[in-house]
Amino acid sequence: MPLQILIISDNESFTTYLGELLRDAGHTIRCVAQEKEAFPAIRRQKPDLIILALDAAKIPPLAIEHRVQTPSGPRSVPVIVISECLRLEAELLQVFDFIGKPLDVKRLMDDITAVTLRKDVPPQEQELEPRVAAAFSRHILSRSGLHFDQRNRAALTRGLLKRMAALRLTDFKEYLQYLKEHGEDRHELQKLLQFLTVGETYFYRYPAHFEVLKEHCTARFAGAGPIRIWSAGCSTGEEPYSIAMTLMEALPDWRERDIRIIATDINNRSLKRAREGVYSPWSMRITTPEQSARYFRRVGESFLIRDEVKQLVQFSHLNLSVPCREPVCDELRDLDAIFCRNVLIYFTPETAAGMLERFAGALKPSGLLFLGHSETLLQRGLDLELKRKEKSFYYVRSACVAPAAVIAPLPPEERRGDDPCGLTAEQLRLAAAWLSEQTPWQGETETETEPQPRQPQPAAPCPAEPRDAAPDDAQLLQAARELFDREEFDPAQELLELVLERTPDLPDALVLKGFILAGKGALDQALETSERVLALNDLLPEAYFLKGVLLDAADRLDEAAREYRKALLLDHDFIMPRYHMGRLHLRQGRIADGAREIRNSIKILSRSREEETVPFSGGLTRAVCMLQLQNTLARVA
Repeated sequence: MPLQILIISDNESFTTYLGELLRDAGHTIRCVAQEKEAFPAIRRQKPDLIILALDAAKIPPLAIEHRVQTPSGPRSVPVIVISECLRLEAELLQVFDFIGKPLDVKRLMDDITAVTLRKDVPPQEQELEPRVAAAFSRHILSRSGLHFDQRNRAALTRGLLKRMAALRLTDFKEYLQYLKEHGEDRHELQKLLQFLTVGETYFYRYPAHFEVLKEHCTARFAGAGPIRIWSAGCSTGEEPYSIAMTLMEALPDWRERDIRIIATDINNRSLKRAREGVYSPWSMRITTPEQSARYFRRVGESFLIRDEVKQLVQFSHLNLSVPCREPVCDELRDLDAIFCRNVLIYFTPETAAGMLERFAGALKPSGLLFLGHSETLLQRGLDLELKRKEKSFYYVRSACVAPAAVIAPLPPEERRGDDPCGLTAEQLRLAAAWLSEQTPWQGETETETEPQPRQPQPAAPCPAEPRDAAPDDAQLLQAARELFDREEFDPAQELLELVLERTPDLPDALVLKGFILAGKGALDQALETSERVLALNDLLPEAYFLKGVLLDAADRLDEAAREYRKALLLDHDFIMPRYHMGRLHLRQGRIADGAREIRNSIKILSRSREEETVPFSGGLTRAVCMLQLQNTLARVA
């Protein structure tokens, strides 16, 4: 079937060659030489296919603009890019194909044949069947070590659909076959991984960890020896740059020191952004004005890392799950600290256990290991001692090294039919452990209420009589809220499941579960949960806020604004929907309305106690949230 093809190229001889090749194949060709001519041509011709063969510097902005401005909506016209700049392939993940030079004519013709057969973009609301999801999970696990199970099914589905949309494949099984055939020769697996491993992060996340590092620097780096720190799973660079800035603050002579922060990640796209060092205000949300002024340069709405910070960090590609054979691996020994936060969740327990053993072996005696708040050690005998700092924890390698022994994973939970509480022994142990160690903060010291990271413990006995001696819903819900505020989502969800198993329609538990699902990227499930909560209780402001956040994330801004207003009508002093409403106004260019909502948020927040955590803020204290609000207002007032 002949196609209407638009060629955009600034190379006249290549355009002539390509045009003749495609006309001989029976297609109708139109050529433009300048990118500024491209969009009028697209609107007039409405081509079936666009081929971009431009200078490397012109391809990314033109491809991005194409996705936004094509007449029938985003990605309505497939794009094939031809360029000698091969590094662009990892950036242009939404195009139909990227072909290097010299041109592979057979591949181009195969692509054009595929375009004639694949007319539709797959619907983005498709569900991934469990059996097919398991097949994808096995394939990705065997090739990359990354593990996608029921917990992160939504993230897997979203990533698959994005690549399927680029390739015009409408069936998951068809894409699985394509992934198996072209995972290597067309780098399809690497392209898919770019959508599966992007983690949300920001500067100085978990501030207590950086306070520990600063204290460790002051106490132990008095000599002139080298300092080596590994950021394993560095994403877009906020973590390793935060480490660098911490060292610069702690060590007055840092310029004369041999300091190297080794930052690694499996996602090449994230690594490119990290090397560029350009960040939005959202990444700066708990950074102080002093830190922003010292370590960043403001350009419009962007924050650029200064070169003196960049020079302390080296970025490298590394898959943590495979034997370390990359050149960077030679440097991953005798380390002073390792940050591997919110990375282990991507791996099976067995793989994560092996990684932790490698981390322990790579640390110096007294070296530090920092994990995410929802991750704990899966092994005993690793010579790592648990320490606490405020509401965070970390590990220190002991001076005496002993052989590590792997702990077998806990056996699957089995319900005890004679259990008078209606809970398994493991569920009761979890509930009892969290409740005993995380009582409400009022009137107690932080050290008394800090969470003990979950490690294997003897099961707590279930009382035989009376039944109501077990933890009640209110206690479990309070513990889950505290864990949620600390971004310990997995243990919080475990407690919520205990509550919902006994009281399936408890609105407060459901809305908190909805926020956790949203935080994990399961946006469709979270939206369904918000609707369910509102059907049960249409006077719950948190449910309207949850729905507003989800609509906001989907760029359904008018609908989101309506939900924020409903939340505020029910609770005038609810900070977060008011703040989100202000940000939404600012995004839409209504500066006066946005500034008004931010000012009102500041007034309301000023009435709360300094140490309070702002509900549904991601664990921000009143002081940090106030600073964030003031910074936002300063940029627009």
